[in-house]
Amino acid sequence: MKKRPDFMKEASNVYRTPCFIVRQRLGLLFNDEESNELISRDTYYARTPERDAEYEATFHKRIKIDGKRIRANVTAREYKK
Repeated sequence: MKKRPDFMKEASNVYRTPCFIVRQRLGLLFNDEESNELISRDTYYARTPERDAEYEATFHKRIKIDGKRIRANVTAREYKK
């Protein structure tokens, strides 16, 4: 059985930059007094040949294989080697 790549676990969106594969986990922050906000918790995975192969196998049907970021009002980042 194939193991699911780390960058796909709990992902709302995944895209690729020249140095990283980025997993976005999106959520909506509700606020009764102010406007609601879209928040993103991003995990940056360093690109390796193995991760690139997993990424390309997962997203081989995309017209633009690198994908793109979904904009959010608030972002938190973490980096993985």
